[in-house]
Amino acid sequence: MTAREIKRSDKLIALGLALCATVMAVLALAAPANAETYSNGYQLARFKVEVKGWQKSVQQHHHQAENECDVDDFSSGSESVVFKSKPFVIMASYFPGQHNPEFFAGKRLGIPTTAKIKRSFTPRISFPYPDAQCGENGGGVDPGPGPDCGTRTIKPFDVKLGWGVGKRDEDTLVLNTDYSGEEPYERCPGLAEGGFPFLIVFNAKNDYIGAQISQKELFDPKFQKWISIANGSRKERSGDYWYKTTLHWEVSFTRLKNKVPGA
Repeated sequence: MTAREIKRSDKLIALGLALCATVMAVLALAAPANAETYSNGYQLARFKVEVKGWQKSVQQHHHQAENECDVDDFSSGSESVVFKSKPFVIMASYFPGQHNPEFFAGKRLGIPTTAKIKRSFTPRISFPYPDAQCGENGGGVDPGPGPDCGTRTIKPFDVKLGWGVGKRDEDTLVLNTDYSGEEPYERCPGLAEGGFPFLIVFNAKNDYIGAQISQKELFDPKFQKWISIANGSRKERSGDYWYKTTLHWEVSFTRLKNKVPGA
């Protein structure tokens, strides 16, 4: 994921936080108990949410030495991330006509999941011959210890829900991560882009990888449960290096009765 994509995604997730907090403070004082829809169209709803998914990535170097002092690099690697949450209750708020309801009107700003990461990397690097005339940069380099690949468990691995606008102006539910922990490997290289700790948000055409779901229906009390499914992939090539990442996730919403404001 590029810096531009991360910036777009963060903006997507954060949009409306300040506005939502102000409006909720006013409505909590003025609205009748258990109200779900207010006179200005503003709506509140409680949902039990469950999230699960996986992301798989592969990377490949393909560099053949151009001279006796260059190196061959045909290293390859793979990574899989499987994540799942326990049932989690959120308060969602929504202004009809806007594409960005706020999912986290409570104290939490993310959904904690447990993630299992399995990463492998096979270095295939041929250094220059020791007798090559390469100056200080030539041959005799100690390779050091091998990769510390394998399986790791990350808990919590927080994810965030947000809304984007699809290319046909449809509502698109988007999932992103909010992981700020340590890198779980020291000597097992991951992807420069498109891998842990990020989930890809855009495909190769820069369209959102998300689930089309109507916000109007989501906040309609006649509907009690939804399951949103998203699939997508992104492949990038840069010189002698390429990677491909494939993503699948599911988010289920079960509508709950609203609590009395302030209770």
